[in-house]
Amino acid sequence: NVDGIRGRARTDATGVLDRYILAKTAALVDTVTAAMDDYDLFAACAAVTAFLDALTNWYIRRSRDRFWRARDGSAAVEADKADAYDTLSTVLVTLCRVTAPLLPLLTETVYRGLTGDTSVHLADWPARDELPADPALVATMDLVRDVCSAGHAVRKAVGRRARLPLRRLVVATADPARLRPFVDLVADEVNVKEVVL
Repeated sequence: NVDGIRGRARTDATGVLDRYILAKTAALVDTVTAAMDDYDLFAACAAVTAFLDALTNWYIRRSRDRFWRARDGSAAVEADKADAYDTLSTVLVTLCRVTAPLLPLLTETVYRGLTGDTSVHLADWPARDELPADPALVATMDLVRDVCSAGHAVRKAVGRRARLPLRRLVVATADPARLRPFVDLVADEVNVKEVVL
């Protein structure tokens, strides 16, 4: 409401966080579909819980600046804001459709607010090819999230506030090339000046 932007269904955003959350949503659809086909409600609920952590504690938190950046009329800012809003809207609508059997009243309210449609319970189940799948990106970004979580845990264990910038974070990994493109993201998230792989 602040920006006067209404998200629309799109899956062509090029930012790494957008591609990650879209691919993570595609993986969620596959997991929940398989669990529901097997009548395994526990696995379906566990998959949704893990996805919500990635959505709220990674994608939305890491995209805060994109949502709150002042609109200055420049094409780059407008495109980035549109990508963030459209990606989040696409993910939330898909999430509502997938979790409607598990959370019927909540998903109904959220879905109707996002789409203006009659009911989430009249919507089709998400198709397998609706969202771009990228298992390699999902696995790598989940590893990046684990590295950041471990960095925060080490900070907490030694009593260093998250706002206190540290000089260096050393990450021991069997495949450093896999994490190299995300070094800046890890440095920003953990608040360190240098990440050594």
